[in-house]
Parts: sequence; structure tokens; C-alpha cells
Amino acid sequence: MKARPREASPLAGLSRRTVDSLGETVATLAPRPATLDELPEGIHRELGETLRAMGAARLYSHQLEAYERVRNGENVVVATATASGKSLCYKIPAFENAIASPRNRALFMYPTKALAQDQLGKIQNLKMRGVYPATYDRDTPKALRAGLRRRANVILTNPDMLNVGLLPFHEGPWADFFRNLKLVAVDEAHLLRGVFGSHVAAVLRRLRRVARLHGSDPKFVLTSATIANPLELAEVLVGLPFSLVDRDGASSGPRRVLFRNPPLKDAERGERRSMLTEGAFVFSRLVASGVRTIAFAKSRKSAELIYRYAADRLGPNLARRVSPYRAGYTVRERREIEGRLFRGELLGVVSTNALELGVDVGSLDAVVCCGYPGSVASIWQQWGRAGRGKEPSLAVYIAGRDSLDQYLYENPKKVLGRRVEAARLTLENPYILGPHLLAAAHESPLEEADERYFGFAYPQVVEGLVESGALVESGGRLHYVGGDSPARNISLRSADAGAVLVADGEGEVIGSVESRRAPMELHPGATYLHRGRAYEVEDLNLPAHSARVRRVPNRYYTKVRMETDVEVLEELRERDLANGATLRWGRVRTTDVVTFYKKVQVSDGREVGVFPLDLPPTEFETRAFWVTLPPVPPPPGGERPSFVEFLGALHAAEHAMIGLLPLFAMCDRGDIGGLSVAVHRETRLPTVFVYDGYPGGVGISERGYEAFEELARDTLGVLARCPCKDGCPACVQSPKCGNWNEPLSKAGSVNVLRYLLGQTRRHPAL
Repeated sequence: MKARPREASPLAGLSRRTVDSLGETVATLAPRPATLDELPEGIHRELGETLRAMGAARLYSHQLEAYERVRNGENVVVATATASGKSLCYKIPAFENAIASPRNRALFMYPTKALAQDQLGKIQNLKMRGVYPATYDRDTPKALRAGLRRRANVILTNPDMLNVGLLPFHEGPWADFFRNLKLVAVDEAHLLRGVFGSHVAAVLRRLRRVARLHGSDPKFVLTSATIANPLELAEVLVGLPFSLVDRDGASSGPRRVLFRNPPLKDAERGERRSMLTEGAFVFSRLVASGVRTIAFAKSRKSAELIYRYAADRLGPNLARRVSPYRAGYTVRERREIEGRLFRGELLGVVSTNALELGVDVGSLDAVVCCGYPGSVASIWQQWGRAGRGKEPSLAVYIAGRDSLDQYLYENPKKVLGRRVEAARLTLENPYILGPHLLAAAHESPLEEADERYFGFAYPQVVEGLVESGALVESGGRLHYVGGDSPARNISLRSADAGAVLVADGEGEVIGSVESRRAPMELHPGATYLHRGRAYEVEDLNLPAHSARVRRVPNRYYTKVRMETDVEVLEELRERDLANGATLRWGRVRTTDVVTFYKKVQVSDGREVGVFPLDLPPTEFETRAFWVTLPPVPPPPGGERPSFVEFLGALHAAEHAMIGLLPLFAMCDRGDIGGLSVAVHRETRLPTVFVYDGYPGGVGISERGYEAFEELARDTLGVLARCPCKDGCPACVQSPKCGNWNEPLSKAGSVNVLRYLLGQTRRHPAL
């Protein structure tokens, strides 16, 4: 498939007035020339001819270094910028192996099916002798699978299919593949952090174990964006020593960086115009000027709303040349949008991070990043989708209302000059490692020596599985005694198993939502957005994992109210703070119940009604840090104390700290939960909890515990600088608050943090 020929960059035609209307220029990044090397001596003649035909007669310096290290038998992680040709670092050695013998196999693992399909097309277009590529995922027709397993020597797949479709069948249809496996590539490895990364690490350890059972010892090549710890990440993911290649030899064009802050609507309340309408304004202005643009939103609903607002601005003719794009669309819908954008039929797309990855959608001119996407590394990854090669590009960051977005807007050097974050994951979480050990035992009975694959938590987790009866010892080995493959019960991307399918009145599936989010997003009466169209949920059947919706006019959105309880299970760490306050970290159990929802008018934000709900609770164990303050003394006269103001202070301090914690823990605000109570039923003290939003925890709250004083000081600075009087989304209000941001006291939160830091001795009820 050929993209349309490129003309002169439309950015050159933008007037200064137009650019100034989009935001404040905070940086102009100079172009960087390429560092090129000749093709290595001894490379196979046909492979060399193929590289020359695709425009790679000379390699970028990092491509050559990676090739030579792999040829020397090293495992390699390549960490360079977006669009720097990282895929050739694993394709060249894989193709060389295939040319040497068609029986040699390679496995290319991508985080999404879309990326695998995109890369398949590129490999097929090379038409190399001896190279037989194929994608193998859930979309592969069953009638074709047996033939692909026999013929293909380069398999492109994703972690989910490797988990359920390859490893459990290694003794049967995949035996020859694993016996001859020479190279494993893991693309976009920087995304493998938190829960998803921990699951994938366990899958890769199982892969190494299965390969060794068949007598093979494949080399690994991982590619990553420029995160702070690519070498550490690679070694934790795979469990082997790696060599780092991070001297980027690719060229880059000039990039202009703009920051935009939505203007204040109400200065006293600190209320700003919606980031979504601002994103729609910038996106539509660029598209109307002929600038091929992608806008990134933080959620599915945000992507749909930005698209809707932008389409209204553009009018019917230009609106046909823009589209939303997100997970939850059908495969056919996503391929159609990708193809139209690649061919130039679309001028713009509004996407979640689903297009942050390297799916080839042709040459883009501008990227609009609507809100903090969870890490500084992701901001750069999104900006890198435009201006590939020597082409100029425009990068726009639009701050949201919350504290972290406003903090970054005020401190652009935290984005432009800050060393990007480190990706973290863990193999210690028994909720993650346990199911994978059952899957590994199903693949081949476990032995004591398997600790070399699964790490130091292996003995403890195995012991728990034996005690529960899930594993049985026989002949010095541990056997899985269940029926079907346990890998089928593992959900790699969330703490849930499965998802809730969303179907319209005619039974056609139009999308899906994670099971644990279904009570919040698919409760009866909820507004569900899909491709700019609004649907109202008529029925949610959690046991059947299904929801039925009907099409309605796009007039309202909904927000839920949620009751949360936190039970302390085990205190693991503790230290004293100032003024008799105490900080703890440990295991907790959280319980959430969605009790009400309110309906809000899209046009003016007016609330039109509050409605009760009767839904089952959502419960899980996780990790949390919590702060306890000395008790509130009883008021004189023996009257019943009023905790409303005090609770508002604790609640606001909780929100403010959660708002800034992602800068310390490389996570999204949505990965963190919290609870504030004036008197907790177990501690019997004023208590603020901050917990990981996933079963077992992924290290977020532990990082908060370790850096608590620094987190509290920075949070206090945010509160002090915010110009609002009583609290706003830039300081203490949270868009995800289950109590609809009630009660909150900004002044009280300042006193709470000063008290915890020892800057004042004032407490009783502040």
C-alpha cells in the first residue's frame, strides 16, 4: 500500500497569528542529522539487496551496533527515539537466520494486533526468498492456523496469543517451532510496566522455559522508547543479561513545541474551560489549514467528545475527513481508519494511546497531546508520531484542569529537560505470578530449578499453590491437576478476567469495557459513547459479561457516586511523622459500591437529575500507604462533634497528593485510589489511605510511602501557587472522585500537609 506523495509541509503555510492562537511556544528543537554506516561485511547478498531496495543502503549507527551485538550472541535492548528504524534491529538478524535455513524460526511480539498486522504488510512487501512471515492472533482464521504453523518461519503475535495459543500447545502443533526458535523480538517494550508488564514478564519466562525444554536457546532483541531504565527493564522482563544500544543515529526534523492552558472561566473558583473543547479547537484549526494532525486523548470518552466537538466546528465537508480511533472498536473499523489515514483520505484522527505505537499511518505534520498521558516518556512518544525523518513538525501540549497538568504547564522544563521516567514491574505479586505458575505447570511439571526462570518469589508462591490444592507433588515435581489450560483464565492487561461486551438493540457488538470498570461505565442509565454516537445503557448483566444499549441523541453524560471502604489486612512498614502522626504501608482490602449516578447536560454542564443504583460490590486486595493523625478531642459540653470541615480537609489533601503521585511512580491518576475518614473503624483515628488500583499492588503506593515527605512538600507548593479561593481541578478537585468532590476544603488541606511536615503544631480539627 503506497501513501500519497508528499508535498511541501503545510506547516510552512501557517501564519504567525494562527500559530500564536494555538498556544505559547516553549521550545524550538533543532533538526539532527543522521549518523550512517555502510552495510556490514559478510551480510547475505540477497538481504543486502533487499535493504538497498527499501532505502537502507546504509544503516543508522544504532542499527549496525544492534546487528553486530546480536551476531556476537548477545541479548540486546535498543532504546532510541520514535521513528528511528528500531524494527530493523531485530528484522535483519531474523531474516539472515531464515535465509541460512528456512527451518530457523523467529518470534516477533507486539503489544497490539494492529501493530503486528502493520509490520506483516511491510515484511511481505520485501518478498524475500526463504522468509515466510505470518501473524498468529485471535483474528487468524482457524482453518489457516495449521498451515501457518508448518510454513511460517517468522511469526508475528502479541502477548495474549503467546499466553493462550502457543505456549500451552508447545508439545503438539508448536513443537517444531520452539525446537528451531533462534530469535525473539519484543517491540515497544517501554509499555510493559505495571500490571501488564508484570504479566508479560511471566509469559516471557514461560517462553524461555518452553524453549529450553525443546533444546533451543533463542536470543532476545527488545526495542523501547527513551525511558530512564531500558537495560533494567529488559533484564527484569526476560531474566537474562542484556546489552544496551541507545546512541540514536537517526535524523530528526525541526520541531516547534507549544503549551496551551485553557483560559479561566471563573478566576475566583479557578475554573478553566474544558481541555476537551480546547483540544477540539486546536485540532480543528490545524485540520482546517490542511495540516495532517493526530490528537491524543486520555480516555475513550474524551476521544469521542473531542472528535464530536471538532466535527461540529469543521462543518460537514471537512468532518468527513476526520475520525475517532480507540480500543473497543471492531478490527474491521480500526483497519479501515488506519488505511484511510495512511492513504491521505483522512486529514486528522482523534485517538487514545492506541495510535501512540508505531502503526504506520503515513506522514503526519502535527500532534496535539490533550492532557498528561501518564508519563513524560508517553508525551515524547506521542509527539514523535509527526515529522518523521527530516520533516518539520508541530507538537502541542494542552494542560488539563487537574494539578499535575497545571504543574507541568507552569514547569515546561519538567517535560523538555526532565530525564524521562523509569518503567517498573514486579514478579513478586502472587496475584500475577500464581496464575502463570499454574500455566507453566500445565505446560510441563514444575521443578525446584525453575526458580531460575521465575525469580525469588517462586518458592513462596508455589507453596501457596500446593497448600490450596492447585498443584500436586508427585515424583519430586509439581503437577497441575485442573482441566483446561489455566492460561485461558489470565487477563494480561487488567486485574480482571474478561471484559463486558456492549451490544446494540439488534445484538451487534459495538465495543467492550473491562469487567472491573463496568459498574462505573455501563450501569443502567449510563451514557456510552462509540464513534461520536451516544448510547444509553438499558441493561448490565455482569455474570454474562454483557450490556445492552440503545442509540440516543448526544445530549448528556453521566457520573457515578461510589461508596468505598478500606480494611487493613497487614502492616508491613511504619514510621513516625511530625506531631504524633504516623505513616504506614501494607496490605489492604478495598470494597467499592456504585450507589447513584447523575445526568449532566453536555451543552452547559447543568445537572438534570440524580438516580439510585443497585449494583454488587467490587472487592480486591492491594497495597496502600496510610497516614493517621492524633484523635480529634471531644467538643466542650458533650455535644456530638461535627467532622464535615475536618473531613473536607483530609479529603482535599488526599486528592492533592494523588494528583502529584504519578510524577513519582510513572503511572496514571486512574491507577491510584484513595479514602479519607475522620475516624476509621479500625485505626480509630483520622486516616488518609492511598492505594494501588490493582489486586496485589504494582509498587505505586510503596513509592509514595518512600517519598512521602517530598510528595507532601511538592503538593503543598501546588496548593500555595493555585490562584483559586476554595479549591478547583488544578489543586484539590478530582475528576474521578466517587463522592463528586464533596466535601473539600482547600485551606484545610494546606493545614493538614503543614501539620504532617511539622511546619505547624496546630491540629485539633485544624
